[in-house]
Amino acid sequence: MRNVLLIAAALFLASCGKEKPLEPAIQTVRAGVVEQIQAEGASLERYSASIEPFAKVDLAFKSGGIVDGILQVRGADSRTRDVQAGDKVRIGAALAQVRPLDYQNSLDQAEARRAQSEAQLAQAQAQLAQARANLAHADIDYARASNLFQSASLVKPQYDQAKAQYEEGAASVAAAEAAVKAAEAGVTNAHAAVKEAKLSLGDTTLRAPFSGWISARNVDRGSLVGGATVGFSIVDTHLVKAVFAVPDTTLSTIRLGQKQAVMLDALQHAVTGVITSIAPQADPQSRVFSIEVTVENSREDVRPGMIGSITLGSQRRDGSSASSPRLVVPLSAVVRAPADPKGFAVFRITGRDGKSFASAQPIEAGQTFGNSMEVTRGLTAGQRIISIGSAQVRDGQQVNILP
Repeated sequence: MRNVLLIAAALFLASCGKEKPLEPAIQTVRAGVVEQIQAEGASLERYSASIEPFAKVDLAFKSGGIVDGILQVRGADSRTRDVQAGDKVRIGAALAQVRPLDYQNSLDQAEARRAQSEAQLAQAQAQLAQARANLAHADIDYARASNLFQSASLVKPQYDQAKAQYEEGAASVAAAEAAVKAAEAGVTNAHAAVKEAKLSLGDTTLRAPFSGWISARNVDRGSLVGGATVGFSIVDTHLVKAVFAVPDTTLSTIRLGQKQAVMLDALQHAVTGVITSIAPQADPQSRVFSIEVTVENSREDVRPGMIGSITLGSQRRDGSSASSPRLVVPLSAVVRAPADPKGFAVFRITGRDGKSFASAQPIEAGQTFGNSMEVTRGLTAGQRIISIGSAQVRDGQQVNILP
């Protein structure tokens, strides 16, 4: 019953807020059959898993120009060659370098401007010191003239001259202080320009951010690259991730930190990892949750792209212990019943006049088994149904069956 409610909620949410598109006269779908499985008291659910690297990075150039250097390595034939896909590199390795001459010239010019700005600042500071000394002398003369003028010991023209010299000195100090501030700003800008030029020069070398395997090389010596050109792709496989997806009814059997075996078809043996990630929400299309199992890979014999399988054990939720055959259909085949918004259905494939048509068949949903759902009423084993594309068809609509 819990499975039915969860599936109903998922179908309701998937249908809310979406306009139903205009349907074509003939809808292309993929067919499947109603299968019968033997479910034991302790059922095992098997899922397909794909191996992904622990980290993958596309390395792009920040400084553009002509590539004049590629990391040299020794190949299997003992000859030195450019690094390529399949080679292992260490962290910090210089994978490629853009011709640095232009960037070195820019750095030299920036350093020259910085030296000029610093000289201008020193000159402005010296002028400010002189202006302040002149103002201090004029201030003394002005104070003495004021006292003498008040005691009628100094004529007004002499007093006015002392006052003018003081005001001129104050103006000179203000101008010198403004010049110092401008020179300080110029020095700050010059230092920033030098720092930027050094960064640009350093960015002419593309380095490996971690130890790993080169998975792609997109440039050669002599290539013209821009500031966002991806030169290399590198993967870190000292750990790998086995990624698989489960329905919501299986989440209760999974927890972070849980040890999990992964059977690898290519190696013909299982490796053990730890569940390190459980998706917080289901994929809106498939309604399944992505799970990651992190596997130690010190020997690096597990390669990204390998296919494996994961088996999860769970107790049957109806409490029964005897073996019993059950009918199952893919979860992707289940839709809302056209005649009952609260019920479920699948589309049977019927033939008429050499054509195929979709026929809605109400069902009663039971337990889920991996990516399949049990049907307790409404179908029989071996019936042809629409397994993919059922959400886009109408009852009675003609369909085109993919081979």
